Amino acid sequence: MRVFIAFATFVSLPVWAQSAPAQNLMSVAMSLALVIVIIICLAALVKRFTPNMPTMDEFKVIRSIPLGSKERLLVVEIDNKQHLLGVTPHAINYLYELENPLAAKEMPALAKSFSQILNPNNKKI
Repeated sequence: MRVFIAFATFVSLPVWAQSAPAQNLMSVAMSLALVIVIIICLAALVKRFTPNMPTMDEFKVIRSIPLGSKERLLVVEIDNKQHLLGVTPHAINYLYELENPLAAKEMPALAKSFSQILNPNNKKI
């Protein structure tokens, strides 16, 4: 009986091998299409359920200086006054108000073009 099963397996192997590439190719294509559809659906869900952040004219980050992997100093402008903040993963600390205001850094041209591509509703940039 074992000899018959081994022989049947050996004989049917070439038939299976001939149709396998087409089946494998179709399986890979269908799997890829399914993954792409899932990614598009998830992107649509994220876009729909993510709240739009309003533009905050009264609050603007002037400078951001990294101090470590997760710590940074921020210079923010609120009501035409600049304040220095220390930001860590666990807290935001007010350090002091700047007497001499810093000029805001100009956004690079490439970043401006990417910003307009990603957010066409924002005409301010």
